[in-house]
Amino acid sequence: MRKGAFVFVALLLSSCSSHTTSLDSARDQFLEARADYQACMNATTGDVTNNCESKRMVMDASEQAYRDAMGGGVSGSPR
Repeated sequence: MRKGAFVFVALLLSSCSSHTTSLDSARDQFLEARADYQACMNATTGDVTNNCESKRMVMDASEQAYRDAMGGGVSGSPR
């Protein structure tokens, strides 16, 4: 009985650990994409929409991935 309980707890903790890792990874990717987009906006003159559009799309996608990762059991705000 004890051995079965230990295995259950070990599996439970490993699943939490992997979720935290993926949440941290998603957060890091979002922050990197946001910084990259902000740097583009700060460096661009003139028509910023065309120059930084691809970076904005990457930022939006990474933000959605981060929100999806948070929806997996961890709450918080991405900003």
